[in-house]
Amino acid sequence: MKFIKLALIILNFTSCSEKFTTVDEYINLPVNFAKTKISYPTNDFSILIPKNWYWKVEEYDNKKIILGIDAGQTDSITRFTKIISIQKYKSEENNNDLKTEFESMKKLVEKNSNEKIVESGKTKNTSYESYFFHFKSDNKKSTETISLLLKSKQKGVYYSLTASCQLEDNLETNMSIMLKCLNSFEEK
Repeated sequence: MKFIKLALIILNFTSCSEKFTTVDEYINLPVNFAKTKISYPTNDFSILIPKNWYWKVEEYDNKKIILGIDAGQTDSITRFTKIISIQKYKSEENNNDLKTEFESMKKLVEKNSNEKIVESGKTKNTSYESYFFHFKSDNKKSTETISLLLKSKQKGVYYSLTASCQLEDNLETNMSIMLKCLNSFEEK
């Protein structure tokens, strides 16, 4: 009987260590923050970002990536980083529907990524039909990343909206803020 109690206690502690905050829990956290609306220079999309964040248009060597921006903040004292990245890209597999693109991306990520997918699937937390990936890494600078996948108005073209934050950097609040920003995404 003592063995069973000990096994249950150990199971309880190990299952607690594997817990994580879900995408739904992040989105439902009540956080207030000052924000500003930014638009891609060609007016393809707009999004809200925290008011004190920098942002820039990215240039890509990859012909599949059509356009993108990065927005973020690095704390000057702790050097922790928070970043939002938006990319508009052509499907590698020439997929024309969102679910097929999600499944292709999931296989690619599982095969090539060092990050662990802790949850993924369809989400109802955006005003567009979308799928998501929720990753955690356990390297020297452990990060948590959530990516949303949305179909654009163009056939075979998608948006990847990503929020990433180092685990030590007030993770719950920052991920909640960044997901609220991603949910403000609007294709023009």
